[in-house]
Amino acid sequence: MKGFTRYALKNLKSTGSIARSSKFLARNLAKQIPSDARTIIELGAGDGIITKELLKYMPQQAHLTAYEISEELLPLLLKIEHPQFSLKHSSALDIIQDFAIDSVDCLVSCLPLALFPLEMKHELLTHIRSVLKPNGVFLQYQYWLSDKALIKEYFPHLKTNWVPLNLPPSFVYSGKKPSHKENV
Repeated sequence: MKGFTRYALKNLKSTGSIARSSKFLARNLAKQIPSDARTIIELGAGDGIITKELLKYMPQQAHLTAYEISEELLPLLLKIEHPQFSLKHSSALDIIQDFAIDSVDCLVSCLPLALFPLEMKHELLTHIRSVLKPNGVFLQYQYWLSDKALIKEYFPHLKTNWVPLNLPPSFVYSGKKPSHKENV
């Protein structure tokens, strides 16, 4: 825990937090993985606390690919040994090159979206929506509701729930990619 907190304080603009995510937040996200999911992506895996919960709760047939750009946090993620897990040391924007259109069942974003420039938010959400299958699940957590309207542009049937047992308390957005019939 000291390792992440020290890293977060030095890199607040890239982590968006001073404390690691709680088990309550991690479990909230993990329990929303669809039971038939096969391909799962985690963006901004950090120190792996959410990654470990995703691996614990995801279906047996699923595979989790986590993205982390930080050189300092990478060693923590490399310690995770699981046959259904792979790690990419690259930008979250690379998902569009690494995964086919309409190929991902669930994408969990742990990125500090509120800190990104608007153009980058649009690019990221466009990539996320592109790789998700129709009715694929998108999960994003934030500490305030500043990007809710933007996310709703890409995921119109967005739901929000509050996780008070996190520092700071968090909002979890849950959306599904519209089917081809209802694509916006």
